[in-house]
Amino acid sequence: MKNRKKKWLFALLMACSVAVMASGCDKLKKEPETEAPTEAPTEKPTEAQTETEPQTEAPTETEPQTEAPTETEPQTEPKVLTVEEEKAQETQFDQLRTMYAMDDVNVRAEPGTGDDVEIFSSFYQGDRVTVVGETPNWCVVEVEDYDTNGYVSKQFLSDTEVAAKTDEEREQLILQELGGTSSGDGQTSEGNSSSNNSGDGTSSPASSSADTSAIDSEFGVEKFAESYQVYAMTGANLRAKPSQDGEIIQTIASGSGLTAVGYTDRWYKVESNGTVGYVNKNLFSTEPVQ
Repeated sequence: MKNRKKKWLFALLMACSVAVMASGCDKLKKEPETEAPTEAPTEKPTEAQTETEPQTEAPTETEPQTEAPTETEPQTEPKVLTVEEEKAQETQFDQLRTMYAMDDVNVRAEPGTGDDVEIFSSFYQGDRVTVVGETPNWCVVEVEDYDTNGYVSKQFLSDTEVAAKTDEEREQLILQELGGTSSGDGQTSEGNSSSNNSGDGTSSPASSSADTSAIDSEFGVEKFAESYQVYAMTGANLRAKPSQDGEIIQTIASGSGLTAVGYTDRWYKVESNGTVGYVNKNLFSTEPVQ
């Protein structure tokens, strides 16, 4: 009996030790499995987040783009210079440059627009202009029949050809400047008849005793339905024909009023104290000059 008890006790002890060892092995086997999940999540997310951080630097690369608008500001506000400052920066071109008048423009004796700056010639829209030099805001140009050069504002000249105004467009502009458009029946839009009122309450003839019909026909001079007063904006020449090479028959003082009785695209046919001649339109205004 005692031997049997000993055997049972020994068997029980062996069974317990086996069970303990089995449970210990299970724990050892499970421990690596618990470590794997904890390591993977913690390492991967942190690495991914640190790699995306350089993307936050991208906005700093766009900073130079914000500076671009400031570079264009000087172009929108050209600096206004005096005549003396313009001339001090005048340069002559090594080669002549051909440009084109973008509108009817005045040629001035100096690079300025003051009342004391003489206007001595003009170009009409589409005219070819020979440019020999420049200042910051003006082109130095050659003027036909003049020994000296003149100045034209750069904003009125183009490097590409410009279409000239048609005769109809010019006629309408002239009539609008002088008080209305023609109705085609010898009357202006105000309904006045074609009586030749000089604008000062006195009547003036449409032409003098001098016969200018041949000149008018040669240069295509048109008659106004009604005569108008025009005023010299500067000293001007009254010529025997509507051309820069026409003989000068009289000089007109600045502010003088003349009676315009006809026109071409560039000239007025006028009467001055009984003398009929032609003056450059760009030197005259339809408003009195102070």
